[in-house]
Amino acid sequence: LDAGHGGHDPGARANGLNEAELVLDIAGRVRALLEKVPSMEVRMTRDSDVYVPLEQRTAIANREGADLFLSIHANASRNSRARGVETYFLNFASNPEAEAVAARENSTSGRTMRSLPDIVRAIALNNKIDESRDFADTVQKSMVRKLSARNAHLRDLGVKQAPFVVLIGAGMPSVLAEISFLTNKQDAQLLKTPAYRQQIAEALYDAVLRYQGSLKKMRSVASRE
Repeated sequence: LDAGHGGHDPGARANGLNEAELVLDIAGRVRALLEKVPSMEVRMTRDSDVYVPLEQRTAIANREGADLFLSIHANASRNSRARGVETYFLNFASNPEAEAVAARENSTSGRTMRSLPDIVRAIALNNKIDESRDFADTVQKSMVRKLSARNAHLRDLGVKQAPFVVLIGAGMPSVLAEISFLTNKQDAQLLKTPAYRQQIAEALYDAVLRYQGSLKKMRSVASRE
């Protein structure tokens, strides 16, 4: 589990919320849920308010031999009416909006999107794109299903692709979940409540279990064939 930002990088700030604090709280809730599952091991790229460089986060996951990498973030927009949830996997950006989200989340990295051949190469060599797309789809559906019960105005912004530095180099399916817009007053009010944070955590927990279950099914089908 990767709680975005931290330390000298607070991430987005709006409506009395700080992205780094918010996503660390949610990541901790996800960990608490997952750790109750037998045989499930959970590692955090950070479990306090410290700065971990973007490039080091997937390196930690690779070193730990992780099966999945889930990066948790909160969205921001100059349009205060923008709201909803979206989930990204690593690929070239499919539209300017996705590229803008990646540029904001990548801002603490020394790498700039268009100038670096190694980013292009990393994406081209990423053999986990299909699995990551499937995992992103599971995360997105789970967030929409779980959160719309408490948030009647929740918008499903879908699964998107963008060149997030934090996902580069992951040797496992990896996604980045944008769990709501801090810049939207109504969403921010919900995000300030422990109940809504817990619901986000439960949605992400469900997604991990569902994705794991789908892998087990695929493996048993493959072994029968």
